[in-house]
Amino acid sequence: MKLRFGNVEFDADSRRILRSGHDVHVSTKAFELLKLLLDRRPDAVSKDDIRRHLWPDTHVSETNLPTLIAEIRDAIGDDAKQPQFVQTLHRFGYAFRGEAMEIARPSAGSVERRAAWLIGSVKRIALSAGENVLGREGTGVVILESPTVSRRHARLTIDERGISVEDLGSKNGTWVNDRRVTSPVPIADGDSIRTGSLAFTFRIAGPATSTQTQ
Repeated sequence: MKLRFGNVEFDADSRRILRSGHDVHVSTKAFELLKLLLDRRPDAVSKDDIRRHLWPDTHVSETNLPTLIAEIRDAIGDDAKQPQFVQTLHRFGYAFRGEAMEIARPSAGSVERRAAWLIGSVKRIALSAGENVLGREGTGVVILESPTVSRRHARLTIDERGISVEDLGSKNGTWVNDRRVTSPVPIADGDSIRTGSLAFTFRIAGPATSTQTQ
């Protein structure tokens, strides 16, 4: 299960939480509790159910659950006073009530046919499956014509794990949705990407069609 809510990505299989593209580390119990709430959303989960799930056959303090909820809220940027995602149901339990969208995982067979585009104001740049190095010049580089772009500026990767972009030590930086990229960042259809002064919208290409014979 891989979900996106707000600026957070939750990947149950890889056991990762990304917030604005950066890894967020939580305790094992906090991760399992968030997964439980996401699995049951939008239904509420009682405190007894949570305890049975997290601590089977073990008695724990009443303070353990609020501590884990506080850890989850801190990790995903949720405010206890005005919660967007994790709601406290007093004397009963907790519920995940935010909007979460499932992120489809590409199959290995579909990756080789997969392609995408960077759509700028005056130019559309085709991207292929695998690694696409964006830059001003060089062999195998996807050329971006601007003095604000470094020779090898950024790398955009499309593979079986998904789609990500990373900066290659450029002078003027790489930005995704107005946030500077300091480590590989997952991207999705419709995200904005800026390399130096060049701004693009990232678009995943539709299914390829064969050429018709006339």
